[in-house]
Amino acid sequence: MNKEEKTISNTIKVIIAVGAMVLIIALYLLLSIETPVKPLAGHGDNIKDDAQIGGDFELTDFNGKNFNSSMLKGHLSMIYFGFTYCPDICPTSLYKLTEVLNALDKYKINITPVFITIDPERDTVEVLKEYLPHFHPKFIGLTGNVGQIKEVADKFKVYYARSIDNKTAEGNKNYMIDHSSFVYLLDKDGQYFKHFYFSSSAEEIIDFIRVNNISH
Repeated sequence: MNKEEKTISNTIKVIIAVGAMVLIIALYLLLSIETPVKPLAGHGDNIKDDAQIGGDFELTDFNGKNFNSSMLKGHLSMIYFGFTYCPDICPTSLYKLTEVLNALDKYKINITPVFITIDPERDTVEVLKEYLPHFHPKFIGLTGNVGQIKEVADKFKVYYARSIDNKTAEGNKNYMIDHSSFVYLLDKDGQYFKHFYFSSSAEEIIDFIRVNNISH
């Protein structure tokens, strides 16, 4: 190999070495950059897993009689918080629970559905008595004064508030209420077991209760 060929060979070796070093540095920098982690969709919109949900309460049923939470012991129950003037969310949820109740009856699983109003000013005993039979005869409607409703709603971490658009003159009865739409499942001891979402299907609720066999 002559001098010129040796020079060319050495130049090629230097180029290869430099290229290898650049590649190594580039890979190191690439792997060193932290990729930001995106939060889970909807995180923070749900009830916290470690939140204490439920508790004893005392209200008035749609027959005008005293009703306390101890009356739910001995069988499963589902509680839904809503209001009778609700145009869509509440009726949809109640029809879904009716489907759940009809299916569970076929499996001989006894469960008591409870509707607690978040609108005691309009949802009187008489209003609840007329409203709930449109869905299922097993529904129990509960109301109370404003303070009682707030107390039980707080225990179940229920959000509700009059819509800003409807905060008009005092005494106006044509208002809407923004509210969360959970279904709370209580076990035979009357203790919170699980909550379902508005997006939960009737089949999901039915399957969960059957698979977990919590009625026994």
